[in-house]
Amino acid sequence: MIDGLRIIFVIKSIQGWVGGREYFENLIYTLGNLAHQKQAINISIFSNEELSPHIQPFISNVYTHKDLHPESFTERITWKINRYLSNDDDPNFDSFLKREKFDTIYPYYSHDKRPKPYRSAAWIPDFQHKHLPEFFTKSELRFRDKSFSEITSNAEKVILSSEVAQADCHQYFPDSIGKTCVLPFRSIPRDEWYQGDPIKIQKKYNLPVKFLLVSNQFWKHKNHLLLFKSLQLLQKQSIFPIIVCTGGLHDYRDPDYSNQLLSYIHELGVSDQVKILGLIPKIDQLQLIRRSIAVIQPSLFEGWSTIIENVRCFGKPMIVSDLPVHIEQDVPNSILFNRYSAEQLAESISGYWGNLSPGPDLKREDEARIQQQVLIDEFGKNILDIFTLNKTQLLES
Repeated sequence: MIDGLRIIFVIKSIQGWVGGREYFENLIYTLGNLAHQKQAINISIFSNEELSPHIQPFISNVYTHKDLHPESFTERITWKINRYLSNDDDPNFDSFLKREKFDTIYPYYSHDKRPKPYRSAAWIPDFQHKHLPEFFTKSELRFRDKSFSEITSNAEKVILSSEVAQADCHQYFPDSIGKTCVLPFRSIPRDEWYQGDPIKIQKKYNLPVKFLLVSNQFWKHKNHLLLFKSLQLLQKQSIFPIIVCTGGLHDYRDPDYSNQLLSYIHELGVSDQVKILGLIPKIDQLQLIRRSIAVIQPSLFEGWSTIIENVRCFGKPMIVSDLPVHIEQDVPNSILFNRYSAEQLAESISGYWGNLSPGPDLKREDEARIQQQVLIDEFGKNILDIFTLNKTQLLES
């Protein structure tokens, strides 16, 4: 039993980042369910972002920047003095945390090294810019290196989503050694995920009965180019699978990339086999997972794949690229392929296309749901292990 744990999630800069949004929602949903199981956990968020309705019952308070703004003349003078003395970018935020008597703040770190009456942890999703620097501008590479260096130097604790990311963190930012911990997130399925009508959603988007699904943002590292090339290779064998793509079409690093992909599809002569739906409602995407014969995750890089965790909830077969983190995720019913080989991907698609049928497979879903609960219980325990503290000891330190 946690004695009155008060935790606040600081959620910034996730607009347009579906994986980031789901990361925080899964954390909140898991902690919220633990609170309903008699754990004394009070959850707040600090954010200007709008989160999904299903987590709102678990949130006690929502704070925004207006809650930090110094109102009186005295408060403004105090804020300026504290900023000078603490060398902190926003000491008013620290004052807010102390005033509200939070026990744990996540993700958060402060430049101010003085003891705090709360526990905090920073979060680094991944180190993609170290592995695929060609997908970033020089200024963004410098910014990420500077930001991660500050985080690993100043944070009390740094949370990573995988053992792979932790190894990267230690290699590239040695100040993090001794501070890191791994918290692989899990998708938390709800009853409505399994109660929808996959056939109805298939018809809603005018899709054929049989298709493979790819649910990734249209960003360069998601490897759509290789996927579409594999379709051209299969055409030479008179195999014509249908690929349905969901996900946002805008890549902030290359705004013209989606247009390049569309041109490439036509150049390859596979446009009749690719159905691009863009960003669709989450519940529709989940029903398309259920209806598909399998899901493909072809990425060149991931921190911890959200789509893999979603698909795991249904026991759906997958074709996944051979990233170390994908191997670490250890998804059942999956085939690995060389992420640089269109030939290997084509071979995997061919095998599934010829042997699998459209879903849903209710028996496999029931089995997957039971297995998922084991992972969710472990996820909840890991969250509490990281976020729990003895408040008396900390206040006296």
